[in-house]
Amino acid sequence: MFVQSKDTTLYSDKNGMALKQRRGTQETLVQWQNGRRRWVNTTSLQGEIVLVAEYDDGSDQDQDVI
Repeated sequence: MFVQSKDTTLYSDKNGMALKQRRGTQETLVQWQNGRRRWVNTTSLQGEIVLVAEYDDGSDQDQDVI
């Protein structure tokens, strides 16, 4: 259920939960254990990707592109 980032060595970007996908599943919105959310390339994630929440709160918070 938790995903890890293959692209970062930051401890804070570990144990993420996949929330949503876009661009034909090429990008996944991940919330990390520190509460930070960001879009990451799906190919840069390791672990089984299971979307735990589909939501649209209308905010622009999830528009952070790396």
